Amino acid sequence: MNALYADIGCRIAQLRHENHLTQAQLAEKLDVSIKHMSECERGVSCFALEKLILLCDILYTDLDYLIRGVDHRTTDAANVPGYVLELFNSDDETQKQLLQEYLLLFKKTYGNK
Repeated sequence: MNALYADIGCRIAQLRHENHLTQAQLAEKLDVSIKHMSECERGVSCFALEKLILLCDILYTDLDYLIRGVDHRTTDAANVPGYVLELFNSDDETQKQLLQEYLLLFKKTYGNK
């Protein structure tokens, strides 16, 4: 087992869990087998660069974090659930608008308490 592959695999698994995805769901999004997904998370194998780039988009991260473990996210941004980021990045303008309105209402109601 390659130590770098193992580190990358641990970070992929962590991000997958944070985004509430199963190995099967993530494998489907990446168009890879569940077996390959598992091997990559265990450090037995590694994804091709094209798949790593796609993985970054799916898991809302960057290659610097996946490969080197350097986290550029701010503390506040790191606490935003993946599904909220997914809504903001979706093509569904109605959902994005509703989320923005909700957040503005929340801010007005609770402010900086």
